[in-house]
Amino acid sequence: MSSEAELRLLADLASIQALRKSSGDYSVSGCHASLFLEVEQLVPAVSLLFDRGYFLEDIAGIDVAEGILIVYHFDRFDASGRVALRLTVPHSAKKAPSIAAIFSGADWHERECFDFFGVEFENHPDLKPLLLPDDLGIHPLLKDKDRKSLFSMLPLRQMVDGKT
Repeated sequence: MSSEAELRLLADLASIQALRKSSGDYSVSGCHASLFLEVEQLVPAVSLLFDRGYFLEDIAGIDVAEGILIVYHFDRFDASGRVALRLTVPHSAKKAPSIAAIFSGADWHERECFDFFGVEFENHPDLKPLLLPDDLGIHPLLKDKDRKSLFSMLPLRQMVDGKT
């Protein structure tokens, strides 16, 4: 990443409120930065990335001991600056705000996450199963046991504040 692009990325991320921010080694993690957010920090962070010219690559869910980890990947077309926004919703209340009003492409990603993990995206325009039958009654990627902890899966530098 060029120094100009890196400075722009740091400026973009500086105003995002987050529990933790860490710089990434793109060659190792595939991201230039990773931010852990509280649920209420998601929409402001996503709005800022939209305003700065980022696009949404994907949304993924992971069933971990702490809850459902939702990972949002963003990047730019004009200069590499891949960012991961992460938040965890508890198993007992799997709810997160929808970002489909900001990035229309989030619609299908959120519906897929609803299908497989049961995460309800509040204010989603049409939250219904995308790939699975409406009457399936289960969310097949939820685990009954042997969930790994985030702390065993992610490097420490992504779990505590870094230089970003």
